[in-house]
Amino acid sequence: MPDYPYLMAFTASLIAGLDRTAVFQLMISRPIVAAPMTGCLLGDAATGLLIGALLELLWLGRIPVGASVPPDDTQVAIGCTCLAITQYPGAPIPLAAFSILCLLVTLPFGKVGEFFDRVARRLNSRLWMRADHAIEQGRYSCLTWLHLQGACHFGLASIATFSVILLGGLVSLRLLVPLLSSDLVAMFPWLRLAVPLIGVSACLCTVNFRPSIWVYSSSFLVVYGLLQIFG
Repeated sequence: MPDYPYLMAFTASLIAGLDRTAVFQLMISRPIVAAPMTGCLLGDAATGLLIGALLELLWLGRIPVGASVPPDDTQVAIGCTCLAITQYPGAPIPLAAFSILCLLVTLPFGKVGEFFDRVARRLNSRLWMRADHAIEQGRYSCLTWLHLQGACHFGLASIATFSVILLGGLVSLRLLVPLLSSDLVAMFPWLRLAVPLIGVSACLCTVNFRPSIWVYSSSFLVVYGLLQIFG
């Protein structure tokens, strides 16, 4: 683990948050990429990959396109990975079980991202009026600053969302881990089965055509069978 894990996590939060809608759009904001990237920065890419795969299943059908503002799965992925790696209490609790607990704890805070995202969009809606006014007056040099200001709004929204997720997750874990430490080991096999099934159900709800459902289901069963045989 690096000397400043939270600083590294905040950096990943800012970069992935900007990629979500504002600047890059290289898909590093997707949980399947953002969580392992954060885990790699914190020295445990495997935990990040586990969290990212589970979150990607849950929110695969909800992406920020156009006026759609879904819960901020990017910051949930980064915050959950950061908490799972930095707050892991050690044996006898399995790291994977603690990671799933972190996932369940941070999921509700994803709704906070909707609020900050809407605030950023509301602020940016005023920028285009200022840009239109600047063009009418021939002040073209202002346009670059207005573009940067719009990106900064989204960056600040990402950092604010990550901060709420991190602080809320820390408080929740401090309350829940002492209560669930003995039961978490027994619950782990069920959690490991239930969370992917919930994610698969969420993916199936986004499929509109019956042939697609059969193709998706058969592909999932084939891959699962191969993993059981060769895994």
